[in-house]
Amino acid sequence: MTLLGAASELSGSSDELKNLKVTGPNLEDFVKTQSIDFRLNNNNNQRRLRAADIPKLADDAIVPLSLDDAVNRAFQFFAEFENKRFKPILDVTLPVIESVEPGSPAGLAGVKPGDIVTYLNAVKIESVTGFYFALNDRPAAEFTLKLLRNKRDTISVVMRITGKGTINDSNVGLRFVTPADAVYYTEQETKRQADQYRREMLSAIPIDWRADAANNLMQNAKRLNLIARGVIDPSGSNPAKIQSREVLAWQHKKYLENVDIYFSQKWKIERRSADYLTGMGDAVVALVCSLFIFAIAFGLFWYQRQLPGKSA
Repeated sequence: MTLLGAASELSGSSDELKNLKVTGPNLEDFVKTQSIDFRLNNNNNQRRLRAADIPKLADDAIVPLSLDDAVNRAFQFFAEFENKRFKPILDVTLPVIESVEPGSPAGLAGVKPGDIVTYLNAVKIESVTGFYFALNDRPAAEFTLKLLRNKRDTISVVMRITGKGTINDSNVGLRFVTPADAVYYTEQETKRQADQYRREMLSAIPIDWRADAANNLMQNAKRLNLIARGVIDPSGSNPAKIQSREVLAWQHKKYLENVDIYFSQKWKIERRSADYLTGMGDAVVALVCSLFIFAIAFGLFWYQRQLPGKSA
């Protein structure tokens, strides 16, 4: 009975190990830890963001991607979310240039920090988002910028890209003066953040779970993006103050905690299995000893039964 019980327990432990997995964190758990006031679309009332407000993903929308594709897509979702979140601010922020990347189309054209963009070709530019929208609306390999320099001189510069391709937000080489934390996430900045995540965060996750962690991040980033699209009023004066970097740090921390929980549970199951094997070993040794003693006793009994016959 002891052997049968131990065998049954080992079979159960084997099933537990097969079903054991690292669970990815959900955005609802993040929201529960936050004190976030927001305004619904077409509703002036503000309240705390609830887990029930997080949009669900349809089953056919949860398609695992390769590790690199999942990371890239996650940060594209983050960029879309941040650009929506800061749109009300950047819509009223003057396009004052903070820095110019050397060797870029802007740098080669002679654009300087402090210049204010007033026109892109014939399109009047009145804000940071207005510049990016005009730039991306009609991509070209060459265009003219009108600038206000030193708040009094109006100059025109021609921006050209060397080689093939068009000038866009990722290669134009301009950075604007914006309020704290308010930034337009260009394609180049999005790629930089994705690479930084690979170096500093993803590398800390055991290799067997990196693709799963990246896909979990992608799904949470997509749902975060859907909040801005379907729930939050981005034109409101107090849209939800969720930041993608906070979600990123939380997801990474929780995933590592869940990996630790996995190994802890695995160790307990394996330790229990080892105890069962030890018990089985003891039972087998006891059985062998019992059989050995029984054989000796039976031999002695048989020998004693033979002695009278020999004496006769």
